[in-house]
Amino acid sequence: MRILFWNTHKNENINDVLRQLIIENNASIIILAEYSAKIEELIAMLALYGITMKQYATCCERICLLGTLDCVELKLDESHYTIQIINGKDILCCVHLNSKLHTEHESYREILIERIIHDLRTIEEEIGTKNSIVVGDFNINPYEASCIDARYFHGIPVCSEAERGSRIIAGNEYHMFYNPMWNFLGDFQKPYGTYYYNGGGAKNTYWNIFDQVLFRPILKKRFLKDSLKILTETETKYLLDSNGHPDQNISDHLPIIFEITEEVSHG
Repeated sequence: MRILFWNTHKNENINDVLRQLIIENNASIIILAEYSAKIEELIAMLALYGITMKQYATCCERICLLGTLDCVELKLDESHYTIQIINGKDILCCVHLNSKLHTEHESYREILIERIIHDLRTIEEEIGTKNSIVVGDFNINPYEASCIDARYFHGIPVCSEAERGSRIIAGNEYHMFYNPMWNFLGDFQKPYGTYYYNGGGAKNTYWNIFDQVLFRPILKKRFLKDSLKILTETETKYLLDSNGHPDQNISDHLPIIFEITEEVSHG
């Protein structure tokens, strides 16, 4: 499955760009935050190209889901995230966490993340798998405390370390995620992130990687690392402005895409 995530910045005219991204990247699951366009129109546009999409059930107003897969079942909905079960064995948690611009953003976000982790662990135990993926607009960078702290996402930048599975801290076990988005930090490759902000504060990195995917290290063999990309264009449209920043006339975020292959049978 090829999963595309994009915060579309409440752009009511985003569907044509979305159509191009979905077709050109052969996306089978599309996760959208701040989506204000008409999803029926998008589905109809894709149908003209022979692509049959359906909208997946969710009551989370911050997330919209559609795709070509048949076996996608809503497991749990909350205000800032939805958890879906794919093919009865993969757990997909789609998030759109609160912005840093909001009052008490950090403590509120940490409470949300603790709830997400608790719900994921409960579902993992219930269906007997750790095939968990968390994707969306985290509104934090991979290196920030909420992303790496063992109490929260525990997102490790090196998969061989995350393959330890968990750590015991003060007598409690904390399970790990692998966070491949660390590989996009810095200026060795473009784009330099998924979101650009030139603030007046004392701490300012300009570029941020708010849009991320984390997964349990058990999925390492199914993750095609070369498939993980921050997308900057379609065949007819640049998503960057003349300064090389996300074009806010389209969206202030850049989309990401990645692929998790089907589980190989050893029978």
